[in-house]
Amino acid sequence: MSKRLFDLLAAAAGLALLWPLFLVIGLAIKFDSPGPVFFRQQRVGRGGVPFRLFKFRTMTVAGEGGGPEITIGEDTRITRIGALLRRYKLDELPQLIDVVRGTMSLVGPRPEVPRYVNQYSPERRQHVLSVRPGITDFASLRFRNESELLAQAVDPEREYVEVIMPEKLRVAGNYIDHASMRSDLRLLGLTIRTVFAPVEPMRRMDRMMTDTGLWQRLDQLLSHPFRRRTLAAMAYDAAMVLGAWHLTYLFRLGFERWQPGRPWYDDYVSVAVVLVYLATIQFFGVRGAMWRYFGFDDFRRMALACFFAGLLCATGVLMAELVGVSRAVLVLHPLFTLLALVLSRMAFRVLWEHAHGRASGDDGTRRYVIIVGANLVARRLLAGLHLRHGWHVLMLLDDDPELHGKRIAGVVVEGAVDRLRDPALILGATHVVLALDGATPSQRERALQLAQETGLVILTVPSADQLTPVAPNIAG
Repeated sequence: MSKRLFDLLAAAAGLALLWPLFLVIGLAIKFDSPGPVFFRQQRVGRGGVPFRLFKFRTMTVAGEGGGPEITIGEDTRITRIGALLRRYKLDELPQLIDVVRGTMSLVGPRPEVPRYVNQYSPERRQHVLSVRPGITDFASLRFRNESELLAQAVDPEREYVEVIMPEKLRVAGNYIDHASMRSDLRLLGLTIRTVFAPVEPMRRMDRMMTDTGLWQRLDQLLSHPFRRRTLAAMAYDAAMVLGAWHLTYLFRLGFERWQPGRPWYDDYVSVAVVLVYLATIQFFGVRGAMWRYFGFDDFRRMALACFFAGLLCATGVLMAELVGVSRAVLVLHPLFTLLALVLSRMAFRVLWEHAHGRASGDDGTRRYVIIVGANLVARRLLAGLHLRHGWHVLMLLDDDPELHGKRIAGVVVEGAVDRLRDPALILGATHVVLALDGATPSQRERALQLAQETGLVILTVPSADQLTPVAPNIAG
């Protein structure tokens, strides 16, 4: 599936699902302060072509007409509702309209105002503006507290132009060089998790569940029922397929025509559709995967299953000349089904990992680690660190090509140390651990420089003769 097709279908589905939220937000903005619901600002898009970006209005009308083009700390121009929308990034949701129009993508470098784009170097301008700008990108997550950082600066404008903007451009360039559908999906998931998981309420709930022993019970529950070929998993998948069928009709016809617009035989068709999807899910081995270990390979198999199921269903409906079944429903239903199945399994895995970790007695803090080096010291570190007390080793990196693709204690050597520049690879990581026993000073310096560019916490380990295989001692 091409990036543009995915953007179009996902944005259209998002608008269809979120229109009640749009209505509520619009009413809240109107009641809070006079002025329009939407704020439109000129930004620079692909190829340097300017366009007007949609956002929910978060400032007073007078405030939006003047003042700096960057938000600094507790900006007095921001309304009460605007502060809430900015906190949870809800003001960005109308940019789904821009995605449908083709001026933006779901994932890509954030579009800048012309004033700042004019300060780009010619090489950087050509590189960054070679793709559609996006609603979210890696730099947005790294600088999600940008206004607070600017508020601490003596000269916020200068801080943005000389410090923050160059780093954003560097990250954007790395994304463009390594862009893939896999990295886009991971970034979208991390964006949703970052924005809609308030820290303090989650901490209070976590303490309550720890004190009452609910994490242990939840861990036992999630570790047992959804095993291979269970009736519960099959019933759930059937419900998702059937629900997506009706949701697609609702998206296509609207609430008033949802039931009247369906032919009398549509319920029989939907049952046949469910059976076809269950058969393809079984054929492609989707049901053989454990939900709590859901990953990209499972997503790939699920996408193939939904594609072929949708193709079989459309072929059957056309051959049977069931003209009452909407052709748009036949096209969109596989996407809606795929989203429902994938998101539910991702949520299951996230919930199980957290419950399993808390039931195992860690402090609830997750540390996702990239280890640079795959020699003896790295292997000892891996043996004592991985999956203990909240430490999760994501991958190993090493310049030895013979090690690339191999697994060490279940962890893959993903490639050379230079891959630290790939933002998709480091997505979700919190720490880089340098385990370079036997490396030359120049190799250590280069690895350190690459690690610093990631913006992650950097830790080092002692040499092999200092590191015991039982309890690794990590020193920053």
